[in-house]
Formats: sequence, structure tokens, C-alpha cells
Amino acid sequence: MVDWLKAIRIHHWPKNLLIFLPALTGHFVTLEKFWILLALFFSLSFVASGLYLMNDLLDIENDKKHPTKKLRLIASGTLSTKNTKAISLLLIAIGLLSSFATSFYAGILIFFYIILVSAYSMRIKRTPFFEAIFLTLGYILRIAIGVLAVDTGVSQWLMLFSFFFFFFLVLVKRHTELLLYKNSLEDDPTGRGYSIGDINLIQSFSVSSAFLSLLVFGLYISSPKVKALYTSPDYLWAVALLGLFWCINVMALVQKGKMHNDPIVFAFTNKTSLAIFFMSIFFIILSL
Repeated sequence: MVDWLKAIRIHHWPKNLLIFLPALTGHFVTLEKFWILLALFFSLSFVASGLYLMNDLLDIENDKKHPTKKLRLIASGTLSTKNTKAISLLLIAIGLLSSFATSFYAGILIFFYIILVSAYSMRIKRTPFFEAIFLTLGYILRIAIGVLAVDTGVSQWLMLFSFFFFFFLVLVKRHTELLLYKNSLEDDPTGRGYSIGDINLIQSFSVSSAFLSLLVFGLYISSPKVKALYTSPDYLWAVALLGLFWCINVMALVQKGKMHNDPIVFAFTNKTSLAIFFMSIFFIILSL
């Protein structure tokens, strides 16, 4: 059981908390909407875990060559491919059916998420930079599921910020992976279409994307919409400064080779990240 919990990457489930974001930022939280979003959180998490297993099966040969991924239970041979396929399909089916039972329109988006991730796993992931955009769209889709589930309306500010911020995180992950192979002579050591010579370009795009996300957040704080939602919006500038510090810290750790291979997991486990998160929550509460 412990092996299977590791294989389905239950530690990645916090990514799916993004479905709560539209309701929280738009101040649409009610008990009824909370239960709907919670049910969809588990539905999406089941689907995502099933897709992780499927992706690991497709990536098994590349993972065997990876410095850290070779230790994954499927790549190492600890879990059989036959059982992995069965569990993968079961998780996807449970998640998809429960999502349609909770919200028909959210279920359609989760079905689209399955198509998006499947296309990525089978084809898109070997196309450099385009694959990063595809992964970013996966995060945006999580937010869109939250929008449709409780009918909060689409915030262009939220979508723009999220696109640039998650594009930054995806590129940070690619940068971190390539640094593991900096002495490799292979043309495509990570299996994602990138060569070692792409490191500087990836770094340039990731830095630009981080600052663009912060710029969008700053413009949002200055917008009339914020004044209608918050009584003391000036406290949100402290959140923007904390965000700037976090992005700089992430980029510095990547350069030093100390970044976790998944920046989302890093954000939920690193002490500095958690401290910044709780400080941000404090200033958001003051702004309400």
C-alpha cells in the first residue's frame, strides 16, 4: 500500500487545490460551494494519479536512465506494469465518474484534462518549450474547473498571473533537470527535447515569466476591482514583495543546484516557502 501511495504521487495532490482559487480570490466561498469543490478536488486527484501512472509506463525507458527517476517504483521494477495499468485505469474511471456526478460542466473539463495530459504524454512532451506551455495549460485548466464548478466568473487577472507564474515553475523544473546532465553528451538527455545548450534560454524565459507574473499582480492591486473586494488593499503590496523574494530564492537555489526536482513540491515542503506562504496569508487577512 505504501508503494502504491508513492507511485500515484499523493504528495502531488496539493496542486489540485488550485480549483479552490477562483472562489477564494473572488470571495465566493460558501459551505455548499466548499463541499462541491472538495469533491472535485478528490475527483481530479484520482484522475491525476491515474495519469501519473500511465505517464510512468510510457516514460519507463527514459526514467531508467535518469539520476533520480530510476528509483521510482515502476522504473525500478518494484511494481509490475500489468498491475500499474489496471490501477491507472481504475483511478481515472473513479475520478471521472465522480466528477460528472458532482458537476457536469466540471466533469467535461476534467475529461478534457485527461485528453490534454494524454496528448502530452504520448506526443507533446518531446517538443521543447511547447511542452512547457502544455503543462502550464494543465494548471490553468485546474483553475477553470473551479470557475465552472461554482460559477464564479472568469478573472482575466487571475488567468494571466497564473499562466506566467506556472510557466515560470515549469521552466524551473526543466532547468533543474538539465543541470543534472550538464556533463552529458546526449542530444536529449531528459527526453523532453531539450539539449544542454538550452539552459541559458530556459533561464531567460523563466526569469522573464516570473517578473511578468509579479507585474500582473501589481497591476491587479492597482485596479478598481481590488478596491471593491478589499477594504485595505495596500497590504497586498507586502504579498507582492514576498512573492518577489520567493521567486528570487527559487532562481538562486536552481543556480546552486539545490532545487527540488519539482518546484511545486518544493513550495509545500521548504521551510522558507512555508514561512512566506503563511506571512502572505496574514497580509491577505489584513487586507480584507
